[in-house]
Amino acid sequence: MKNQIVLAFAILFLQGSAVFAQVSIKAGVNLASVAEDASEETFNEQSKQSVLGFQGGLAFDLAPSSMFSIQPELLFIQKGGKVTYEINESNKVENRYYYNYIEIPVMAKLKLYGEESKSGFYLEAGPYAGLAISGKVKSKTTIFGVTSSSEDEFSFDNDDPDDRNRRLDWGFSFGGGVKFGQAYLDLRYNLGINNLLDQDADNQNDNKPYRRNRGIGLTLGYAF
Repeated sequence: MKNQIVLAFAILFLQGSAVFAQVSIKAGVNLASVAEDASEETFNEQSKQSVLGFQGGLAFDLAPSSMFSIQPELLFIQKGGKVTYEINESNKVENRYYYNYIEIPVMAKLKLYGEESKSGFYLEAGPYAGLAISGKVKSKTTIFGVTSSSEDEFSFDNDDPDDRNRRLDWGFSFGGGVKFGQAYLDLRYNLGINNLLDQDADNQNDNKPYRRNRGIGLTLGYAF
């Protein structure tokens, strides 16, 4: 219930911001993956364990005529990834995770073009928070060369130690893009910090398993 209340207030804030901001609509794809160990993956490793999802929503540039601005957004974004536990080709388990989030990034935006220019590059970075509205895992289990498949929906925020999926995801996004007229192309890397398997907000119990979101997002937007 607390998560839903926070999200409701955030949406009301965005609606109020829209009165004073330049509003744009954006849509694109998210090359999503998950991290389940302490090391940061290379791009090559990430691409092998990624799933492709949709993302889209609204962005509110609070200072459209200024070189620097704050841009809150309201997005629907699909995250997840593929993880394989393998002894050999005849004995392995492949899990594909899929999460659907309502997400609110708040980006600091530096526009590398003059106030009068309608085209140019920009850089951006900022935190995000999201709430999962649904999720599932598709599994393929191969034992002695025989493969079976299963699919299970996630249940969130429960006390079952074997089913610890958490609705809240938060982290940081950074990237940039190019503006051409009223349209723009945006490329970001999303670095999840919150442990999706852990109910402790401080994430200090490092001896427990964890899962964190990663993603490379590409969107095309149009400002009104």
